[in-house]
Amino acid sequence: MAEYDPAESHDLNFKTIIVENPWDAITFAMPKCINFFQHEPEIEPIREETIKTFFSDSFARMDVPLLAKYEKVAFTFLIEHQHDPYSFSIHQLARYVSHLEEQYERDVVPIVYFPYGSAKSKHIKRSTKSTFMGRRYHYFTYQAVFLKDHEAQRHLASTNVIARLLLPFMQYSRNDWLEVLDGAIKGVLKLVDPTQGLRRSKYLDFVLHYFNLGQREWEIYGDYKAKQEEREVFDMVSTILKKQGRQEGWIAGRQEGRQEGWQEGRQEGKIEQGRDLLLMLLPKRFGAMPLEIERRIREFSDLDRIQTLLSRLLEIHEWQEVEQFLKPANDNLQ
Repeated sequence: MAEYDPAESHDLNFKTIIVENPWDAITFAMPKCINFFQHEPEIEPIREETIKTFFSDSFARMDVPLLAKYEKVAFTFLIEHQHDPYSFSIHQLARYVSHLEEQYERDVVPIVYFPYGSAKSKHIKRSTKSTFMGRRYHYFTYQAVFLKDHEAQRHLASTNVIARLLLPFMQYSRNDWLEVLDGAIKGVLKLVDPTQGLRRSKYLDFVLHYFNLGQREWEIYGDYKAKQEEREVFDMVSTILKKQGRQEGWIAGRQEGRQEGWQEGRQEGKIEQGRDLLLMLLPKRFGAMPLEIERRIREFSDLDRIQTLLSRLLEIHEWQEVEQFLKPANDNLQ
């Protein structure tokens, strides 16, 4: 199994796949949306957190508010990932939804993904309400997605990339792990355009990380594909991972019991995720991206500054400020 990462790592992993596949994330949680909307709405991520009333307020950070524009109407979906179900607070979620509804003057539909929670969990509150003398004064609920309650076999051929990526968290028997792993890997190869090499390698890294494959399991999967006469799939995945410098990182960290390879691979993965988010979010905010800025982002390797730029995105108002931020530190000192 992979080392348990801090919550921030899981948040970044899940936030990335949701921001890059918002419609799939919404329709997996709420399948009836496919029939409600006759065509896919235009979706863009908006704020990540509300402005604090006081600096002493707790950090009410939730994952992804998405603005869905459909013909002459607009909807706001708030998608949160809750890796640790015991830390989930329905009251914090209710406050955040209220802030968003006031800020954007429209209804907000909250969705919470629980990778390790279950609908049977008594400690996860599904709704909160207050009544007095037969009158209801308050009621709040949300759309919960309990991945452990989903049967993996039902999603092995899904055309929803979110469903395929989340197969590691679903319910399946020990005897089915190879088939479920294969369904997730083939989902990435089939549903992600081959021209999007970084995204493909990143999603394969996501799948392998949460299936917790070690060297031995990886070899078993290779033998499994050979018996199916699909060895080229295994070879393709290996090639993609090696091209991005990923395979050696997660294999070395397990095979030799050292953390250097793993940490280096995770660090590079976080940098790539940050670059991808910048390449996607900046054009949504400022329009077409200048080629020089795109080049600098693709070459940028300072994780701290990437994360700072992402967190300050709403404070930046033009491409010139982005360009200034991307300049080497020595240039900014002159």
